[in-house]
Formats: sequence, C-alpha cells, structure tokens
Amino acid sequence: MTGASGTRFGDWSFERKGGLSRMRSTNGLAFAASASGVGSGIAGVDVLGVPDAAMPRDARGQFMRLRFRSQGLFEAEPGAHLALGVCGAWRKGDPSASGDRGAATGRGLVIGNVSLAPNGCSETPIVQIESFHRGGNALLPGTCSPHLTDTRWYVLEFSATRDARIAYSLHDESGNSLAAMDVLDTSGDVPPDLGGWWILHAFSDHHPGRDWCFEIRKLEVGWL
Repeated sequence: MTGASGTRFGDWSFERKGGLSRMRSTNGLAFAASASGVGSGIAGVDVLGVPDAAMPRDARGQFMRLRFRSQGLFEAEPGAHLALGVCGAWRKGDPSASGDRGAATGRGLVIGNVSLAPNGCSETPIVQIESFHRGGNALLPGTCSPHLTDTRWYVLEFSATRDARIAYSLHDESGNSLAAMDVLDTSGDVPPDLGGWWILHAFSDHHPGRDWCFEIRKLEVGWL
C-alpha cells in the first residue's frame, strides 16, 4: 500500500465546541452537523467523503491513509467511535422518513469504543477492522490495535480489495509499528465494484458541555 499514490484531501477536524458539533477544514471553514431530536442520543452525523462512485475496471481495490489525533474526544466521549470505509457507498438518513438512520456499505475500520458490539474489542479506545454490508455491520475479531491515547498522533493506512481482503497498519509519530493486520472478510455481502469512501462520526448528545477535537492530517485516498 505504502508505494501507491492517490488524491490528497488536506487536513480536517471533527469537533465539539460550546455545544456545537461540526467539521472544520484547513481553510477555517466550519460545517455544522445536522441536528437530531433532543434526548435521542445523537446530536448529529457528519460524513466526509465520496458517497457513491464506481471502482475503475483496472483497479483491484482502494486505500486511505492519514494521521489522526484525539484532543479530548476519547476522554469526553468514552463510548463513541468513528467509522472509516473504502470500496463502498453511503448516504445520510432521510429526516422525513421515520427510523431512517442512513446506510453505509463497504469495508474499513473503526476508531474508538466498540466494546459492547458483537466481536468488539474489550480494550478501548482502539482501531478495529469492520465490514459494512447490507445485512448489518460486522466487526472482525482478532483485528484490534493496542490502546489509543488522547493527544498522541497516529499514522494510519488501510485498504480493501475486490476479493474481500481488508488490511491496515498503525504507527506512532516516530514511525514505530503498533499494529498490522491483513484478513479475508467473509462476514457479509459487499458488492465488489464500489468506489465510494467515508470518514463518519455520530455526535452524541450525552455530554454536550464537553469540548473536544479529532484532528485528521494529510488525508489521501487512491486506487490499488
């Protein structure tokens, strides 16, 4: 994966400040999350990415690489996580349709706490591989990273292929390897020709008074 080149999308952050959940880009523009009902458990969902695209015929897969750092998110929202995916498609929920929370299909991973989900890592927060398929998401057991820490930078690279392989590598800022996984995903139905990608975070309304920021640097996505 490391030698492949892709499109660079710059630096971003997901954040909560003064009770407002939003995304912020390199140039300082802020994008406010769509609000949900008070007491619903979700204050909004922000998604960064390409919702629907076809994989080129000569590509065998797609990759994403980035640096990330939690500035207080892991402490302020200990039960939360972000979802990252490639080789996929997604849409946000339709607020006019009761119970429509949106959908994501593809392959990727999560960053944060998934300890209460089937096959979720008991250690939190972590990186873990997840398959996002039409019959329901599936965390892949045995793919957990070591414990992640607030204020530390991490270097993450992951990929998925047409033949259902998912791989990731995680390093610290000094280049030391923390985790490396490469597995075959047999957990569900994911079409082999999807080329959309996403970084998604659902903002909870459990602790609106706690400010935090999740920083993303040098985001790059490309074909294998």
